[in-house]
Amino acid sequence: MTALVSNWFLGLTVWFGALINWRRVVWLAMCQVMLGLSRRNRLGLIWALAEPLVAISLVYAVRGLLRMRGPEYGTSTFLFFATGFLPYYLFIRLSTRIRVARMGPGTSLPGVSSLDEYIATILVNAVIWITMIVVLFLGMWWVGDIEEVGFIDIPVSAVPLLLLIALATGIGLLNGAISRYIPFWVFIYSILTRGLLFLSGVLQIVDLQSLSIRQYAILNPLSHAIEWFRLGVWERYPHNSLDEDYLITWVVVCLFLGLVVDRASLRTLSRQR
Repeated sequence: MTALVSNWFLGLTVWFGALINWRRVVWLAMCQVMLGLSRRNRLGLIWALAEPLVAISLVYAVRGLLRMRGPEYGTSTFLFFATGFLPYYLFIRLSTRIRVARMGPGTSLPGVSSLDEYIATILVNAVIWITMIVVLFLGMWWVGDIEEVGFIDIPVSAVPLLLLIALATGIGLLNGAISRYIPFWVFIYSILTRGLLFLSGVLQIVDLQSLSIRQYAILNPLSHAIEWFRLGVWERYPHNSLDEDYLITWVVVCLFLGLVVDRASLRTLSRQR
C-alpha cells in the first residue's frame, strides 16, 4: 500500500513538473510570436483589428442612408451589430492562424514543437482580440453613452467567447493539416467563412429569420455562439434556437479531430522525407 501511494505521488510530481515545463515552453513561444508581430505584420495586424470595425461602420452607415428601421434588438444599432461582428471575426481570425508546421531542427526554438507554436499563436491572438473587444465595449459605454453595455452579464458572454476560441483552435489545426497538402487552402477557407456571415445571426436575429434561412443557420455553430454572447448583453434576447450542447459538441469534436489529424499529417510527411 505504501509503495502504491509513493508511486502515485511520484507520478503526480512528474506530471506537474512536465506541465510547468510545458507552460514555460509555450510562454517562450508566445514571446516569439509577439516579437514577430511587432517586427513584421504591423499593417496586417492593424487591418485584422480594423476589419470588424469597418464592417460594423459600413453596415451602420448603409442602414442610415437607406433610412431603415431601428436595431433588430435593443436601443443601439451599433451595439447590436458589434455583438455579432466581434465574435464572428474573433473566430475567423483565430481559425485562419495557419502555419505549416516545421519539423526537427527547423523549429525556431529548441524544445518547441509545431503544436506549441500554434497554441502560442492562438493565445497571443486571442488576448489581442479579447482586449480589443473589452476596449470597444468600454468606449461604447463611456464615449458613446450606450447604457446597455453597463448591464452586460460578463460570465454569460465570456463562456461563448471561450468556446469560440476552442472551436477556432480545433478548426485551425484541421486547416493546418490540410494546408500541408493544399498550400492555397487558407484562401479557399477564408472565402468560405466570409460567406458564413449571412448564416451566423450577425445581421439578424436567428429566431426571426425566414424558415428557409433559419434551418441552415441553426446548423452553424457560430450562430449559437453569437446568440449565447448576446444573451449576456440582453437578458431577454430571443434565443429559442440556441443549443449550448450543440456548440459544445462541435468544440469537443473539432479539438479531437484537429489534434488527431494534425499529428497524423506530421507523421506522414516525416516518413515521406
